[in-house]
Amino acid sequence: MTLSLFASLPATPRQSPPSVALGPTATVVSRALAAVLVASAVAACSDGPTAVPAASYALSIHAGDAQTGPAGSVLDEALQVTVRDAANAPVRNQPVRFRVTSGTGASLDDTLAVTGEDGVARSRLRVGQRQGDTVRVAAFLPGFEARGLVFRAVATAPPVLRSVTPSELRTGDTVTVRGSSFNASPAGNAVFFGAARGRVVAVSGDSLLRVVVPPCLSGGAVAVRVAIGSATTNELTASASGAASPLLLAQFEAVTVSGTELGSCLRFLGDGARYLLIPQFASVGDSPAFTDYELLAESTVAASADSPLAPPAATRRTARARAGVHDAFERMLRAHEHALAPTAHQAGADRDALPLAALTLGSARTFRVLSNLDGSTFSPSTARLRYIGANILVYVDEKTVTPLSDDDLRRLGDLFDQTLHPLDVVTFGAESDIDGNGRVIILMTPVVNALTPRAECSVAGFVPGFFYGFDLASRSANSNRGEIFYTFVPDAAGTFSCPHSAAEVRRLAPRTFLHEFQHMISYNQHVLARRGSDEDVWLNEGLSHIAEELGARYFEARSPVSAAGVPIGVIADSAADFLRGNLENSYSYLSALSENSVTTFQGFGTLEERGAAWLFLRWLAAQKGEGVFARLVQTSRTSRRNVEEVSGETFAGLFGDFGVALYADSIPGVARSRISPRYQFGSRNLRALFTRNLGRPFYPLDARFTLVTGTPLAGSMVQATFNYLTLRAPTTGGVSLRFSAPGGGAFPTNAEAQLGIFRLTP
Repeated sequence: MTLSLFASLPATPRQSPPSVALGPTATVVSRALAAVLVASAVAACSDGPTAVPAASYALSIHAGDAQTGPAGSVLDEALQVTVRDAANAPVRNQPVRFRVTSGTGASLDDTLAVTGEDGVARSRLRVGQRQGDTVRVAAFLPGFEARGLVFRAVATAPPVLRSVTPSELRTGDTVTVRGSSFNASPAGNAVFFGAARGRVVAVSGDSLLRVVVPPCLSGGAVAVRVAIGSATTNELTASASGAASPLLLAQFEAVTVSGTELGSCLRFLGDGARYLLIPQFASVGDSPAFTDYELLAESTVAASADSPLAPPAATRRTARARAGVHDAFERMLRAHEHALAPTAHQAGADRDALPLAALTLGSARTFRVLSNLDGSTFSPSTARLRYIGANILVYVDEKTVTPLSDDDLRRLGDLFDQTLHPLDVVTFGAESDIDGNGRVIILMTPVVNALTPRAECSVAGFVPGFFYGFDLASRSANSNRGEIFYTFVPDAAGTFSCPHSAAEVRRLAPRTFLHEFQHMISYNQHVLARRGSDEDVWLNEGLSHIAEELGARYFEARSPVSAAGVPIGVIADSAADFLRGNLENSYSYLSALSENSVTTFQGFGTLEERGAAWLFLRWLAAQKGEGVFARLVQTSRTSRRNVEEVSGETFAGLFGDFGVALYADSIPGVARSRISPRYQFGSRNLRALFTRNLGRPFYPLDARFTLVTGTPLAGSMVQATFNYLTLRAPTTGGVSLRFSAPGGGAFPTNAEAQLGIFRLTP
């Protein structure tokens, strides 16, 4: 099925900018001067008084007032404030402060929020631990606290843990947990025995749970608690015997066991079942580092003669750096932005308001554009304004030899303005507006083409476009002091570097814009608005690859290819360009798992590592909803802590279940309904996507080795990744399993060693 990239698209402009009529003499005056001055104040984001127009802004409660929630929990609905100007239009990119004024132990996930396209700022509230306590939260514009609003919330009775029976715990036993205000669904309750999570196998009403005690509990006192969403019960102390009962899993059930030394505490019955074993290290580091491990199964009976042999000791391989020119260039940009982040907000505060000339089609402006791959030189680009939209301005360099036609420019401008820009903003949040024009500039210039020497294009690729936070964070004469996406131009003759057709620009520029625009939004939300650090590279790049996928999802929705609502992995041609890069990267990751980390990138990410981060975030959204992306971006938190706060779960717990999902989702010949949603990617079927869109007949993640009893398997892998192999239990007797450092030693605590176990056969 084919759908033109420039098919008729529904208009979804911002609410605030006026509609723009295009024509040879059209003139558009930007926003009112008041809004311009506010934009200058927003860039500063200081705690002092904002620019004068803020005094005329009106605040109202949009949602989230008068809520109740269990003591200690995060309220279901965010506290939401709408900011409107004197003309009653929503004001975007306006900082709003939230402050707890009463309520013992209450806290906010973010004390500063920034209004989005709808003029709404949001913050989430965790009420205190005291039942009946009333929490009050003030919301106000910086410098105008006396004119703020007040939200009220009341802490209701928290869930309570009353008993654990029997109180003498033995790993693998099923115990009864009684209390009140439990979740009616087994998946809605997390029962912890110390740091280890038990398996909830049954629920009765809201007061009784049947729970399997997790493996590898050491003997002695163990604190037991139940988490229901963001609320947590009191703790009760039980006694663990330290005895290891056999691990009992039903077919397609899984458990992840953690500990510095998973001695011989894991035991399986001799029932002939086949298990998937997933050794892993859930740690995050500054750079990839290999950790050696050993996996040993010991049986009470001899292995059968026809048991497959385990592979020889794994040879440690150096993780590959497969990033091309574009990825290396982006690595340099993000590194420079990181260095600028500590002073970026001050650069905005010191910046004078830019003169606002009328935006007239055909008017010229000279920009300074990075002109080499190491970021050390800039070249001038004089360009003409060719498109004016509600969200986007398109300038085309006068030196362009084979420019796009007026028709192509209009359609490309409409795509950026009415579809791609809103997709990113709705998903992640608002970009800054330090130049006060209310729009993102797209500069099409051959300076971008010339970044890559002709000799390198066919070997290492080229740079199709980029965003550079230098334009937002520096007062240098080379800073254009505005929100700009730079992109290449058609050059059929190869005048500036490798030849590029108009069709190639139309195909690559939209996907690159979605990716780079997420970086622009993230830099605003983390650095300019909240004075924080820029997001860690793995999460920042992962979110930008999610941004690329937004284009695919948009066109998939317009031209669905499915069978009775079941994802079958076929996507429309119009969507393929937005998704193919992620599929190729993730396929490469799954082909070399032990060498490539989800969270610890080499520099700013190999292709495999980018594929890994995209897979993790795609799975996270399947568990927590697509709204998780906005919460990951609109915060001052970064990296692992950011993921934990947004998800309400430990990273290690999430990571272990993600590792199971990489294998368990869409197993050939197994109905999806038989696999827990926790181990699925929602609407994505990875096996089918790879086969039907990349032409790859084999799923790269293959547990091709079987662990043989009595033969230790030595391996090595970087942090935050996995290995996969199988174990077949003997038909009689039993088998014990040890995951340890070589020779049976303990892992370092900071390695966060875990072993996932997934039962494959009945």
